[in-house]
Amino acid sequence: MNLIDRAARGLARALAAIGLGALLCFAAMTIADGLLRFFAARPIDAVRDVGGLVAAFAVSCCVPVAIIERSNITIRFISNFISPYAGRFADAAAAILVEIVLILMAWQFVIFAMQAQATGAATWMLRIPAAPFWWGVAAMIWVSALLQALIAFKTARGDFLEPQTGHIG
Repeated sequence: MNLIDRAARGLARALAAIGLGALLCFAAMTIADGLLRFFAARPIDAVRDVGGLVAAFAVSCCVPVAIIERSNITIRFISNFISPYAGRFADAAAAILVEIVLILMAWQFVIFAMQAQATGAATWMLRIPAAPFWWGVAAMIWVSALLQALIAFKTARGDFLEPQTGHIG
């Protein structure tokens, strides 16, 4: 299980680095666009054109690392009133619920990407195809769902019984 954990963390961190790189490139392009717009009245059309698509992809690249590092916020006040076994059951049920939500989201992003591809959806000025960005988002959510399955399995086994930082309760 240790090898799987290390591989999952490595994958999630690599994807987050890709997302961060995409956001940094977009930020640099936004600054360049603003400067060119101000000093030369020559905006970079691609910045406004693909901004939303790049941002969606970049954010989706960060979801796997949030999943695998369990950096989501949880409220554990119920654990004070129930047995450790019942608390573990509640944690496992919550992990499975998150898994179901991620699978549903990934499925909907696949449908959205298929529709974008079938209709030839593209950015309005430069006609850059939107489907590849949405396929990337769908892939990142599927990776998140796979990593959440690992978290759910480990939670059900009781691997996360130690207190964690960032949790309320």
